[in-house]
Amino acid sequence: MKSEQSIAILKALADQSRLAIVNSLLERPQYVEEIARRHALAPSTVSFHLRKLEQAGLISTRREQYYQVIEPNLAIFNTTLREIVAATPAAKELQDERMEQYRRKVLDAFFVNGTLEKLPAQHKKRLIVLEQFALRFELGRHYSETEVTALIAPLFDDYCTVRRLLVDEGLIRREAAEYWREQELSAPGELAATTTTGSQTMNNEKKRSEVKRVYKQTSTQPGVYQIRNKANGKLFIDSSTNLEGARNSRLFQLKMGSVVFNEALKQELQQFGAENFDFEVLEVLKPVQPGEQEGRLLADLELRWLEKLRPFGERGYNSEKSFEREKEKQARRSASKD
Repeated sequence: MKSEQSIAILKALADQSRLAIVNSLLERPQYVEEIARRHALAPSTVSFHLRKLEQAGLISTRREQYYQVIEPNLAIFNTTLREIVAATPAAKELQDERMEQYRRKVLDAFFVNGTLEKLPAQHKKRLIVLEQFALRFELGRHYSETEVTALIAPLFDDYCTVRRLLVDEGLIRREAAEYWREQELSAPGELAATTTTGSQTMNNEKKRSEVKRVYKQTSTQPGVYQIRNKANGKLFIDSSTNLEGARNSRLFQLKMGSVVFNEALKQELQQFGAENFDFEVLEVLKPVQPGEQEGRLLADLELRWLEKLRPFGERGYNSEKSFEREKEKQARRSASKD
């Protein structure tokens, strides 16, 4: 990934409305009009946000009869945050060179003719100085306290303080009267937090690849679900191509008090609390036959449940006007087929 794309992704997601749109698109592809209805936004506003997301490579569009279908680019969303931030403009070699220059500047300031004048007060600089003492310890070799003193004293008179700081900072280990260094230096002036062999790294990569493969092969269930307010019985009905994903997403938003998919429900969440809302699957969509469109069948199934339960006004959080518009569209489609 190039640094320009990395920056574009971070900028595109730095907006609450775009985050909400992306979250719903990850459940299932949608039309612009549907996105506008679900998020209570004007179609022009939705189009603006979609352009930003598309420029960052987060979504793509495809034509389905008379509609433009918006869907997420899943390859991007499988990218880890570490991979995104790693695409920095400055090359690693340049960064390492700058760090080495800083390290040399610190050492030149505090070491004179090979001996330490004083310990730096700033923690970052002190670590650089202490690493010079740690380098005098052979990796894995155990030293007595007398031998440690012999390593430190030629560089600094206060060997007791340096010995204690080396242990406190984890640069060397101590047990009883023995001291040793068990960590390798990964680069000049930079002590590795852990030592990982090449085989361990390969095993970790294989495990991550296996997890991704299993996830992609796992089938998702499309269907219709409801969120019910147990305190007053009001309902919110919606559909998703991934019911398990929708369950996790909606319950998380309820728990965090950051509902973005319905303003009326959000207001009552603040009043009643997340413990008074539950998630229930109403119906799973049957397997789609060749030639059938899953998105259209799922939308029709959602309309049937809206017709049946009518979660409008005092009975729920859905918009009756939006429901009537979708019914009219459905009727026109049926008439055109006939």
